[in-house]
Amino acid sequence: MRLLTSLCVLASVSASPAQAEQPFGWVGNSHPSAYSLQAGDFEFSGNLLRVNDTVDFLNLRNDLLAGTQRLVGNTGDLDGNSGELRLGVWDSLEVFYRQQRQDLTVKIGPDSSLDIENLDTALRTQGRAFGAKWVFYEATSQDQSQPWTSAALELTRTKNRSDDFGGDLAGLPTEGVSFDPPARFAMDRLQDEGWQARILLSTGLSASTTATLWAGYGASSASSGTSWDIDTALFRDAFLQTFDSEESRYVLGASLNWQYLPRRPVQVGYEYIKISDREQDIVRSDSRLGSLIPSFLNGSSLAESATHNHMLHGSVTWWVTPHVYIGAGGKLFSSQFTGLIPHYNNPLSGGFSNITYGYVEMKLGIKFSFG
Repeated sequence: MRLLTSLCVLASVSASPAQAEQPFGWVGNSHPSAYSLQAGDFEFSGNLLRVNDTVDFLNLRNDLLAGTQRLVGNTGDLDGNSGELRLGVWDSLEVFYRQQRQDLTVKIGPDSSLDIENLDTALRTQGRAFGAKWVFYEATSQDQSQPWTSAALELTRTKNRSDDFGGDLAGLPTEGVSFDPPARFAMDRLQDEGWQARILLSTGLSASTTATLWAGYGASSASSGTSWDIDTALFRDAFLQTFDSEESRYVLGASLNWQYLPRRPVQVGYEYIKISDREQDIVRSDSRLGSLIPSFLNGSSLAESATHNHMLHGSVTWWVTPHVYIGAGGKLFSSQFTGLIPHYNNPLSGGFSNITYGYVEMKLGIKFSFG
C-alpha cells in the first residue's frame, strides 16, 4: 500500500493536462469491455477485500454458518487483496496481469473421536491470471468524449493455489490410542490451472452510458488430496486420498458503465458460469484405518459440487485527478467460487460451493501514459 500511495502521489504531481479517456472517464480494471488502452498507456489498481462481523455482505456469513454444524466462530470471514495491471502494447492490443490473495476463515468444531492440536483456521489462496486483449473492430467515427462500438477477443491463462490446511493428530480418545509426538496431517496439493477465451462487444447507449456483452469458453484441471506425516506406512497409506478433476465452462455476461456525473462512473455487471464435462478421479484407501481421517477431510463426505454460478459486481468510482481514482464496490456469487477456483472442489471447501457468498472492495488506481 505504501508503494501504491507513492505511485499515486508521483502520478498526481507529474500529471499532464486532462486528456480524454478511451472513452472518457472509463475505468477498465475489473470491468470487462471491448476497449483497449492506447499504446504506452498504463493502468494499475489495488483492492482490499473484506468480510467480517462488521462487513457481512448481505448477512451471508451467518447463512454459511447456519448451513452446517461442523463450522464455528467467525467462519466465512475473508481478508484479502487483489491487483490488476493493464498495459497498452500498441493500438488495439493490450496485455494484463491480475492476482488475488485471500484468507477465508474456516474454523472446525471439536471432534470427540480425535485429539487434534494446532488446527489451521484459514484457507489461504492465491490466484493469478494473465493474458491479452485484441480489439479487432472499432467504429470508424470515434469521438473520445463518448463511447463507440468496439469488439475484442480476450485470451486468459489462470492459476490458483492454496496453502496446506491441517493440524497435528495426537490421538484417538475413544480408542485409547495416542501418537507421540503428534503427526501433522493436511489437505494438500490444492491447485488448479486453466484458460479462457471470450468475445466482447461494447457500444454506447447514450453519451453517458456504455453497455458491454460477452461470451466465452474455458477449461481447467484441479487437484487436491490428504496426507499424514507419520512414520508408520500402514497409517500413512490409510490416510492418503487424491481428488483430481477436469472441467470446461461456458460464460455469458453483460455490464453497464454509467457516467451521469462527470468523473464519477458507476459500473455494474452480471456473469453466468455453466460448468460442463466435469470429470472427477477420486482415490481413497479401503483400509478400516480410514476412520482416522477427520470427517471434514474425508472423501466420503464430499458434497456434490455446484455446476453453475450467477455473479453480480458493482462499483462507484471517483477520479480524484485525471490520473488517480478511488472507489468502492462489491461482488456477489450464487455458488461461492464455483468456476473461479476449481480446486475448492474438495472435502474441506466443497461443502461451500452451493452457498451464496460475497465481499466488499475498496479500490485505489492510477492511469498514465509512458508516451
